[in-house]
Amino acid sequence: MTAPCPRATPTHSLTRQSPLYIAPYEGEFICDVDVRFDERGHIYFLDERPEDRDVDGLLWERWAGTPTGALDWAAHHPGRQCEVMDGRPLCGVCKGDPDRDERGTFWLLHADENTQELLTFPSSITTATPAVCIPCAQRALRACQELQRGFIALRVREAPVIGVRGTLYSPTDPPLPNQVVRFGDDALHWLVARQLMRELINAELDETTLTASVFPTAAAEGALSGPGPVWG
Repeated sequence: MTAPCPRATPTHSLTRQSPLYIAPYEGEFICDVDVRFDERGHIYFLDERPEDRDVDGLLWERWAGTPTGALDWAAHHPGRQCEVMDGRPLCGVCKGDPDRDERGTFWLLHADENTQELLTFPSSITTATPAVCIPCAQRALRACQELQRGFIALRVREAPVIGVRGTLYSPTDPPLPNQVVRFGDDALHWLVARQLMRELINAELDETTLTASVFPTAAAEGALSGPGPVWG
């Protein structure tokens, strides 16, 4: 299966100057849809439109509205997250090229102290967080309280798209949010997808690219007001 993308999300009005490309704006919202099961036991929207499914037939969250107002730093807009994750990785902040060197593509993930103690490298990590360029990574570290509590910087040579995260439906039980389902799994027929997932294969810890110099005082130039984005 190829990596899918929802086709219903226009992004032409956004530019690389957006403070965080993948974040939804106050004027954007998930639509309330009626999820049903067909005679095969597969889910569909009662008022389903062709654009609700990707080229592989996977059902995606339906969003509406306009990219106006405040950003929701802690969330991903499905269409834009998919846009920077599908195919060649793009920076999730500016939509440009992420940093790459001989060690691989650069990823920055939130990781608390316990997580850092448990991880050994090289390690394979599944994530919905896009890759990032160094200027955007430095800016994120200045702005994001979650990252300031703990992060890992990684270099990755191989990061295939392996599945999706979304809400898993059952004809008998309540829906289960935030479920990761790999491509090829029959559970895809019961999932409304929200994010593409990559597996960072044999990721190596990068302890040299980012240094303490990226943590200036609270009044540092380029710091963002409000809560920071959740990267992990």
